[in-house]
Amino acid sequence: MILAGGESRRMGRPKAWLPLGEETLLHRVAAVAGSVCSVVVVVAAPQQSLPPLPPGAVRVDDPPALAGLGPLAGALTGLHSAAERGADLVYLGAVDGAWITARHIDAMLGVLAASPDVDAIVPETAADGAGRRIVHATSGALRLAPARDAATALLGADQRALMRLYDRLGARRVAVATLPDPDVVRACNTLAQYEAARAWLAGRP
Repeated sequence: MILAGGESRRMGRPKAWLPLGEETLLHRVAAVAGSVCSVVVVVAAPQQSLPPLPPGAVRVDDPPALAGLGPLAGALTGLHSAAERGADLVYLGAVDGAWITARHIDAMLGVLAASPDVDAIVPETAADGAGRRIVHATSGALRLAPARDAATALLGADQRALMRLYDRLGARRVAVATLPDPDVVRACNTLAQYEAARAWLAGRP
């Protein structure tokens, strides 16, 4: 599942359409996800303009009741759609996941599949000097049924932060340093970060 409905305020232009190599940023993220996942759902805002998706990826729009309520609402839209398509485990990514790799997605889903007592798994950056930890909410994996119930309950309580979903599910947090591809959590919110992603991709074998 790829969340694509953000407003790209810091980037100053729609992230989905940014060229990355010979494809758009959204196409790359969805294509990498599709190399691992049998179902790829791209969640968009109603009437949002998106570039063409790779074969097999499907677009779903937030319904009127959830439109404008943020990424948690988008996640719930995607979870409903993934359930209709028979998914049980879901990788939760975003359009700005420029450093995404198939190996990372496979690792997240693999750990979750092997842990029947765990409903979610999410990367976390270790505490800095101020004791703050960063949870990378759009680089994790969810067990669909409990995640859908949790997202519904949170939105009903007017909780919209995506991180709250992992908290409610008691997610297992994985140190970024232990990931097969730690760069996967790097941000792509500004033009400078986007240029760094382009350089990274151009330098890959």
